[in-house]
Amino acid sequence: MELRELEGLTELAREAEGKKTFEVNGRTYFIDGRGDLEVVKETSIPQSPVTLHTLTGLLDYIVAENKSVPTSAEIAMPLVGARLRIDDPTTVYLEGSLDEYGRRPVQAIAKFKTPNFEFNNWYDQEEMNISMQSSFVKTDDRDVILQVIGNLKESDVKQASDDGVTQQVQIKSGVASVADVKVPNPVLLAPYRTFLEVKQPESKFIFRMRSGMMSAIFEADGGMWKIEAAALIKQFLEGELKELGLELKVIA
Repeated sequence: MELRELEGLTELAREAEGKKTFEVNGRTYFIDGRGDLEVVKETSIPQSPVTLHTLTGLLDYIVAENKSVPTSAEIAMPLVGARLRIDDPTTVYLEGSLDEYGRRPVQAIAKFKTPNFEFNNWYDQEEMNISMQSSFVKTDDRDVILQVIGNLKESDVKQASDDGVTQQVQIKSGVASVADVKVPNPVLLAPYRTFLEVKQPESKFIFRMRSGMMSAIFEADGGMWKIEAAALIKQFLEGELKELGLELKVIA
């Protein structure tokens, strides 16, 4: 073999040694530092899915996207393999069909904005009064709490009558009179914690008061309301999709 041919083969060998990617049958493969062959996955997942804040908005988006197909024979094609996935009581994803790598692109997100109320946090009389009316559905127990905190007399909570469950406070019962009342516990409340298109789940809470006319609400159902909320969202979406004549799987 001549020297020129030998140099040519050596150069080809060097080029092959330095090559890190190969394309086979339309797929790109990469040789990592260990010498293992890895598939280079194409970026097919949308980087910025549409963000909505209501279930109705999400359904409107689905209808609009479904109608964007020009041919009537293909009207259902955008939804083939797609699904709605309920991630939590405030988040629902519209996911496309699986790609060749087993991934689902997120096309749209419905994200409910919960009111700015913190459980397990102490509020003064005015703050609690406003929060109870703006962040909770009207219920009998909510109205009782509003009556207590709205008529609370400027004095300390009677800790002597606190048995760990009920407390006794003084409230105004007339123009110039006061009366001792027991603070109810536990209370059944329905905070705005999920999409407004569905019924807000009721759950048990502990209502406590302390000196300085401060009060707080503590969660006491172990998170069971989240399961109920997911079921309510699923029921609503399935019902609306049926009315629209759309076949789309809903996963809770």
